[in-house]
Amino acid sequence: MISTSDDAIPVFGRKLEAVTYIDRPGAYGLLFNEAGHLAVVQTSHGFFLPGGGIEPGESDEMGLRRELEEEIGHQLIRAVFILKAVQYHWSEFYQKHFRKIGSFYHIKTQTRSQEHVQSGHTLHWIERHRAATGLSQEFQRWAVSQIRDP
Repeated sequence: MISTSDDAIPVFGRKLEAVTYIDRPGAYGLLFNEAGHLAVVQTSHGFFLPGGGIEPGESDEMGLRRELEEEIGHQLIRAVFILKAVQYHWSEFYQKHFRKIGSFYHIKTQTRSQEHVQSGHTLHWIERHRAATGLSQEFQRWAVSQIRDP
């Protein structure tokens, strides 16, 4: 963590001077199975919490619902807000600098269908301590480290 904003929201990554960042709000789910393992999504870019960017006109819940269905084939049943953090990030995929504003939710889901899961997205269930060190984005690792009980 490099700093906190005026709102005491933790800020991660390095903010480069003379760079214009695009604000990218996102919603991410902390989903645990009965064994206490955390759901993570593996893509060609690394390991991430399920969730992602909120599209214009979407609420966090709507975006999280869409992302869960696209990434892991699960239907959102309940989402409880936990915390928020910011990550300054260069996206190789989009070739842009983003200021990712992540809202993290404790979620409950049910398996819906793997039929429409995006190609290249694989669901893994891992121990929490592995996620707190193995996720690809620092603000996601921090969010996992902040939760106490699934």
